[in-house]
Amino acid sequence: LNTAKLKPEQIDFIEAHGTGTAIGDPIELESMAAVFGNRPQNRPLIIGSVKTNLGHLEGAAGIAGLIKTVLALQHHKIPPHLHFEKPNPRFDWSSHIFEVPVHGKNWHPSERERIAGVSSFGFSGTNAHVIVGEIASNFSQQSEHQLYLLPLSARSEKSLKELAKNYQSALNESVNLADACFTASTGRANFRHRLCILADSITTAEKALTDFQKGEDSEHIITQIASETQPNIALLFSGQGSQYSGMGQTLYNKEPVFKNTLDICDQILQPILGASLLDLIFEVSNSDLLEQTQITQPALFSLEYALAKLWQSWGIQPSALLGHSIGEYVAACLAGVFSLEDALQLVSQRGRLMGELPHNGAMVAIYADYETVTAYIAPYSNQVNIAAANGAITVISGLNEIVEQLEKLFIEQSYKTRRLAV
Repeated sequence: LNTAKLKPEQIDFIEAHGTGTAIGDPIELESMAAVFGNRPQNRPLIIGSVKTNLGHLEGAAGIAGLIKTVLALQHHKIPPHLHFEKPNPRFDWSSHIFEVPVHGKNWHPSERERIAGVSSFGFSGTNAHVIVGEIASNFSQQSEHQLYLLPLSARSEKSLKELAKNYQSALNESVNLADACFTASTGRANFRHRLCILADSITTAEKALTDFQKGEDSEHIITQIASETQPNIALLFSGQGSQYSGMGQTLYNKEPVFKNTLDICDQILQPILGASLLDLIFEVSNSDLLEQTQITQPALFSLEYALAKLWQSWGIQPSALLGHSIGEYVAACLAGVFSLEDALQLVSQRGRLMGELPHNGAMVAIYADYETVTAYIAPYSNQVNIAAANGAITVISGLNEIVEQLEKLFIEQSYKTRRLAV
């Protein structure tokens, strides 16, 4: 829930693991009650399990529950929970707002997003819970461009609430929200007590201003007491492995500074790469090329450099610049160590030379600390090395077949791993 930035009452349905045992079910019910129990009386948590349809599926139980839940979201109907005749007496049903859909039911109308949780607890040790939500029917990439930020500030919290009330009274359908936000951003002094309203319409802004005055939380409200001193800001640039086809496409379409900067990089790189950087990044048909080191490195450099220029155009000026691998070149370029033209030449040649190395190597991120990983790879020290120690995550590199063996070993020991696209 914290990761998804959701509240318990926003979850309508839980696809439970449903052990079907006298002890297991009450334990799962108690855990759900502890997390999701605090909810309005008219919004019971609907619970069910696909196990009543299919029986024990062992390793496939989680995916079956996920498929059921996605279908329920698609059709706006929660299917019936079969064979439920007598509630388990080991659980106090009267003290919790749970509902078992014996006959199935329509999912609520679409005034708000339908959201469900899916649990998978297997004999193999699997312990997973995912949150699945529908995509709003009116979703489009345009919606991001239509959001506006209304910044207000005052000398005290009381004055800030009075200012919010004044803006609420002044806002009406005849007022252009974009103009109001521009005036508030550029034509008003900044004081320590600050409020930002994120809204896509006058109605949303008015509602958020009302919520702020009442002291109620809202996803449209950001409030903070600003520091009396200017904070130090550091920009950190990532390394290879984070690239994907289409990265930066929406920013390129919507943000002139980002577009212009990426266009400049494209012009410099075309004679070097023999192809358009923009085509390599944005065309899905070029996704395989984007995984080649000689393309990946200049592409990532250009994207990160354009992102930094965009942030700087918004007034975000860093006090420090740090980079990881190819990200070090971005940091150095922004710091004035070398020009953009020289930087792109450097990263292009770096990528070319690395791409000419033998292709029998691999890199994997292990979600374990340096000491743990060192102990596991010790028998393979001539074939695998630690490439990066990133705190709780350690990256290993070496011969592909040995790296694969070690990855399987870590997975068997319940460590999470991630193969890097290098």
